[in-house]
Amino acid sequence: MSFTGGRSFSFKLNSYYSFFEEKDLPTTHFETFFPSNILSINSNYTQMSFGYQPLFISNLNTNIMRPFQLFNGYKSTIPLKGYKGNMTFIGAIDTTNDPINSGVLINSTLVSEIGVSVDLITFTTKINVTPMPILGFESKAIGYTTLGTVSLFYASFRNSYDYQFSQFQYMYLSNFIEDWPYGFISGTNSNFSHQVSFPRPNSLSPVVSFNYYFSKKQEEFDYYISPLTTLDTDSNPPILKSYSFARITNFNYLFSLDIESVNGVRSISVYFGGKPIQFSVISGTIHNGSFEFIVSLFDIDKFEIKDTVFNSLIFNVGTPFSANPLIVFNYPPSLNYEYEFKDFTSISFLKNNLDLNIESESYNIMLQYTFSLLDIVSVPADRNPEEFSLTNNQFIFNSTSGLFESKFILPKNNMFGDIPYQIHVGKINMYYNSLMNERLIVNNTVLDYQGPIFSKIIKNPSNLPKDTFGWLVTIQDNINGLKNGYISVRGTIDSSLHNFTIEPSKAIKGDKWNGEYEIYIKENQLQCIQQSYEITDVVLYDTFNNQASYIKLSEDPQSSQFNPFINFLNDTSIVLVTPTNNICSGINDSTGPVLLSFKSSTDSLDVGSLNDRSITFEFECEDQQTGIRDNQFPIVYLTTLELDIHKCISTNSTPFQYKTKFICSTTVPIGFGGVNGIILSVFGFINNGGYYSGYPTKSLLDLGFDYSINTSVFTNNQPYISSTNSITNYGGNLMIYGRMLTYGNIGNIGNINSIQVLLKYSDDGDGGNYISFIPKTIFDSFIYIENIRSTNQSFSIKITSSFTSIESNEFIVEPKLFFFNYTDPIEPTTTPTTTPTTTPIPTVSPIPTVSPIPTNPPQKCQGNPECGGPNQGVCKDGGCICYPPFIGLTCTSQIIIVPQPSTNTTTPSTEIPIPSPDNSDSSDEDISKIIFKSLISLVSLRELNFKGEQIKLYTFDKWIFTPLDNNKNCYETSIFNTNTNTITNISATIEWFNKSTTVEFANQKLIMNPSSIKYTIEINKYPFSQSLNTLQFVMSASLISSETNDICSSKEFGNTTNGDDSNYIKIQVDNHSVYGRFIKRAIIDSKVQSIENILLDSTMKPISNSYSTQSFIGITIPQYSNKVIIDPDFSVLIDQRAASSNSENSICSNNSSSLTKGQIAGIVIGGVAFLSVIIVCIIYYFYKNKKNAKLQQTLKRKLEKFS
Repeated sequence: MSFTGGRSFSFKLNSYYSFFEEKDLPTTHFETFFPSNILSINSNYTQMSFGYQPLFISNLNTNIMRPFQLFNGYKSTIPLKGYKGNMTFIGAIDTTNDPINSGVLINSTLVSEIGVSVDLITFTTKINVTPMPILGFESKAIGYTTLGTVSLFYASFRNSYDYQFSQFQYMYLSNFIEDWPYGFISGTNSNFSHQVSFPRPNSLSPVVSFNYYFSKKQEEFDYYISPLTTLDTDSNPPILKSYSFARITNFNYLFSLDIESVNGVRSISVYFGGKPIQFSVISGTIHNGSFEFIVSLFDIDKFEIKDTVFNSLIFNVGTPFSANPLIVFNYPPSLNYEYEFKDFTSISFLKNNLDLNIESESYNIMLQYTFSLLDIVSVPADRNPEEFSLTNNQFIFNSTSGLFESKFILPKNNMFGDIPYQIHVGKINMYYNSLMNERLIVNNTVLDYQGPIFSKIIKNPSNLPKDTFGWLVTIQDNINGLKNGYISVRGTIDSSLHNFTIEPSKAIKGDKWNGEYEIYIKENQLQCIQQSYEITDVVLYDTFNNQASYIKLSEDPQSSQFNPFINFLNDTSIVLVTPTNNICSGINDSTGPVLLSFKSSTDSLDVGSLNDRSITFEFECEDQQTGIRDNQFPIVYLTTLELDIHKCISTNSTPFQYKTKFICSTTVPIGFGGVNGIILSVFGFINNGGYYSGYPTKSLLDLGFDYSINTSVFTNNQPYISSTNSITNYGGNLMIYGRMLTYGNIGNIGNINSIQVLLKYSDDGDGGNYISFIPKTIFDSFIYIENIRSTNQSFSIKITSSFTSIESNEFIVEPKLFFFNYTDPIEPTTTPTTTPTTTPIPTVSPIPTVSPIPTNPPQKCQGNPECGGPNQGVCKDGGCICYPPFIGLTCTSQIIIVPQPSTNTTTPSTEIPIPSPDNSDSSDEDISKIIFKSLISLVSLRELNFKGEQIKLYTFDKWIFTPLDNNKNCYETSIFNTNTNTITNISATIEWFNKSTTVEFANQKLIMNPSSIKYTIEINKYPFSQSLNTLQFVMSASLISSETNDICSSKEFGNTTNGDDSNYIKIQVDNHSVYGRFIKRAIIDSKVQSIENILLDSTMKPISNSYSTQSFIGITIPQYSNKVIIDPDFSVLIDQRAASSNSENSICSNNSSSLTKGQIAGIVIGGVAFLSVIIVCIIYYFYKNKKNAKLQQTLKRKLEKFS
């Protein structure tokens, strides 16, 4: 870099690719083009619609999240599908530089780490760019009319070019976009008349003027609109006397202004030309008063104040509003704080190196600082780096941990690699993930960013019903599956609209991954016009809200890369269909339907009222020649001076005949139109001869029909809740926004203190009653309440006061959930040759599910023979499905049937005698010759911080025994937290199963094998030290043999394959095993929620050798409020193959062989085996006061030592 004076310096910047090793760079590259013939010499491609480019997909063998790839200098490609090492990207071919269709030079370029272009493809093809259709403005006119207090201007023109369903933009005091039928007063799509009416200002400032502007791409309609009068108006703009900001959240500020205005304040906007903000006059009047409203942290660049005659005052940062003393407008001080990156002392994630194949994941990000930081916003980037769509996630300071914490969600089937995110501080500083000391990494995922697409389209299939035509379409989404969507079809002559809702339940064949749908239209054979029909709109969403869309003639296509017609780009006529066999008689009509009456239920509305803003319209039309077309519903448009539009879509109240009556009812938004009134119009009448009609406000006025609504009465003393902050299902504090929340009593402390917020939860946790909250902070447009409890369902709020009977509106709050209710279907197990007898359990109502319940990933079938052979198991997609009594990954372990053990009434342990296979009729003396012993222990309860580090440890040493029945016993204990002086009661029930039994836990049916033990463990309310901490319940399993020579032990931990979506632990000595099943769900606060089971051997150092083995398992429980229930179970097995040096995690004696005992002749397994089990049973222990009874017995825990 060179400077004046001959000075220069050099520096080096690393590229994005420098973060990767050479082996990670793309190694293969090929394209598939849509349409496929675009590579052909002299190919001639025509766009389906404006902006929809030819597409290509590129398959790359890449470990880089975003390899650089451009076609002809156009947009870079977007990740579409695949996984690390095999990715598919999609891109569009640029047609914007070839307006005269002379042929476009297409280059495909892949850039490597050192910037060298590789795999260059060059070809020439002719691209026929589809332009936006033009309008032929004829007979343009502007007119004025006044009746009573209503003054209008109207704009009209004729057009002789085909209307092709494009949108029009209307601009006056504001702007909006509408398409047919708005403004279409007569004609057909090839020759129509257009007229709209708008309110005309009664007066304007002498220094202000406005033009009406109508636009359709290149065509313009531009006229000056004169006010009704300019007399007696003042040209002086409003005066800002003072302002202040009060921070209410990390995002929002209460913006207060003192304004003086001769003409009165009309509106306040946060940026020039922006929509006016709803403000509250907290004292004084609109001529001299105090105003307040809520602004976002990012919206304070500039603001504008307008008075009632449209004089305006605009303030940018640094704009002076007082000369003596000199005072300028500026941000709040905290927004201008210049933050230095060195002030970050640490950043960490609750989870990392993520697996997004199984479920969407919820995460916390934690920051720590050397000082107190006020305003932080976390912004993990959306999966599409091109569109750079961001989601803001607020950091909240946790005073207990001293950390700023932010929760966010990474959806399932997302991108792999280093997930981009940003941290914003105020409005000045922004830091990217590449600068942070910890990255957010996704290791395992299968990306699906493509929305549902059409895989097959048949026009007018052969089996159409009579008088019907249309399309039979197949919609495909192989990974995420179709969620819902819609398809709109219009008549090319009369613009008749036919909407089709698309969702898997409406498929005539198939499912959400591949389904067939009928897009069929039935015509009136005797009364219809010959015309084609065109698909103009397609919007399809998959189950993770990825969208594929086609909007004909949208001036800004949402991304042609995600066109659901990608497989049909070589056939632009695929969207057109013509009725077959001359369904229609071909009648014609030269006039549209005539409006016979139009009446509103009221001529005035109080749009400031909470309860009186509803209105009904009834009208009748007639077409004596061809009749009113079936199922076409006119729309009533309500329009304000600011060009706000509210639509009321009608329904027919009488049959569609030559005369048809319509009705529609609606409730206008609060404040709609202010005190300036609302004007009416109605458009969209169609007859069977292909002719339409509509009636703007002027026409309604001329016909003597109702044409306006008076809104001069405006109630503004009722509290109104407009929105709240985003609150999570963890609860917390709630910010309520609105107007008049103090009932106008900002200076009356007594009345303000009587204001309360009533809240009602919908989960019935409080009996369905309202709970009262006293505001911690209250302003006219903002109320702050604390201690909203955790809930996964919506709740309602309203504001009341004891000094008046007036209540606010009831507002529904939807908590942001960090868990999706999604469970993959479990394939049923294959029925074995002999089905064991099972004891079913009664059907119970399902428990609400509030978090994702993980499903086990597919596993490769193992064993030789596979799955133990055809008599022991079968291979399915998820792994081996075993036939009882076989069990395990290879179906080569078998459940042992043993007598029920005796009950130990003093300690929570049980010995299980296992008869020798060679002496099934052995005596008690024979049984006493134990060769195996097992111990299942409840070890401890640990509290862990967000890093998984132990901060508290509780061991169990005092028990109370309670027999429940012959097969079930309980033990109870409690732990004491010395920091909070609170007791947590713990109970566990041990149940013995003599035969195969079906049980249900947490909405999941489980098969309990014969001679198995199930633990039901309950832990009551626990005082967590910090909001991110978890509990971990630790269990131990051990197995020992009296034989010490020529023997091996082994252990396994992993996922089951039989469809119960659990973890298993198997510890084996010789040919005997203890098998434990740990399901991945629990009942937490009366809801089903996922938990995590972890093998702890690496940290807890179990004692293992060749003749004994031990493992520790931690059941990690998320933070909860009242109670959690977990439900592991255990069985004892005999294995067809003894543990050997080839076994997983094996330990063998020095003289042991890798051969199994079955392979070594002469070795016979004899004797018996005992299973000694320690069980803790915990029931509720109510600690109410000092006189409560304490535990009646104390039992010292002692683990029997085996030698």
